[in-house]
Amino acid sequence: MTVLSISRPTDPHLALRPPRLRRGRNPAERERLQVVHRLASLIECADRYTFGHCRRVAAYALDVARTLGLDELQRSTVYIGAYLHDIGKVLVPREILTKPGSLAADELDVIRTHPQRGLELLAATTVPWDVAPIIRWHHERHDGSGYPDHLCGTEIPLQAQIIGIVDAFDALTSTRSYRPAVAPARALDALAQQPGNWHPDVYRAFLSAFRRVSCRVA
Repeated sequence: MTVLSISRPTDPHLALRPPRLRRGRNPAERERLQVVHRLASLIECADRYTFGHCRRVAAYALDVARTLGLDELQRSTVYIGAYLHDIGKVLVPREILTKPGSLAADELDVIRTHPQRGLELLAATTVPWDVAPIIRWHHERHDGSGYPDHLCGTEIPLQAQIIGIVDAFDALTSTRSYRPAVAPARALDALAQQPGNWHPDVYRAFLSAFRRVSCRVA
């Protein structure tokens, strides 16, 4: 069983190839993956504070998907969806994305449009994986407190739930314009204090994977 890797990928070009395409000899698949890379590069250009975030979420989410026993196609979908989950932020004004300090209510509303905007951008691409549910619903929460559609429980696709918890963890452990990064232990505490946010199975898989890696490193 593969466990969640908490270290930053040392070779991003290798780390970003989904398993199904790592040995890909299909030119069409390689071309579509290049489209994914170009789209994701737009995210990093839009917000320097999230540089590498999508890459890390993609690598981590793949490990969680393996821990949950997802098949190869599902893992590839999780990986590519994670890589593109924040693509809608390229349509959010940069002054909001990089604003130091807290966002005003109207600015937060703008930020929260990025899942829908991501789908608008995706509609013009040839990405073959079914990543639309991930892009739209990665901020939904198990108790219905998320956005944009306030889904709850099993209404939220498993792949989106995986991205949701990994995205939250990496956001906490990364420096942002409005706050410094926190230590992994504090990030885990923050996730634990909001148990309603996470499907129990997804949370347990994430936590078990993290602890296994921590014990192995120690």
